Amino acid sequence: MSKSAIGSTEVRRAPASSKGWFGWMTGLWIIFYVLMQSGELDDLAAWIRDLPIVVELLVWLVFFPQVLATAVWTSDWSEGLRVTLVVLFTVVWTLVSLPRPKSPPK
Repeated sequence: MSKSAIGSTEVRRAPASSKGWFGWMTGLWIIFYVLMQSGELDDLAAWIRDLPIVVELLVWLVFFPQVLATAVWTSDWSEGLRVTLVVLFTVVWTLVSLPRPKSPPK
């Protein structure tokens, strides 16, 4: 074994930026569900659709998972499908956003 592997007690930590990203994603999902519960998600979807196309594309890019969930939620699809997709989006993007420690250099 190498000398560094024997005496290594280095603690791997997630970078602060990944914790910030996770906080950002979690906060946006909380806001999404609050708007959904209060019935204001339809107004938000209409506001996004009424933006100039360049600004609308920018909003889609910056807030993609939440805007996608908003579009699904305000669609005419069955309620079961909408709920399933929105919950799936939330779970997947939350799991992707979880802070992970940096992998050790090889």
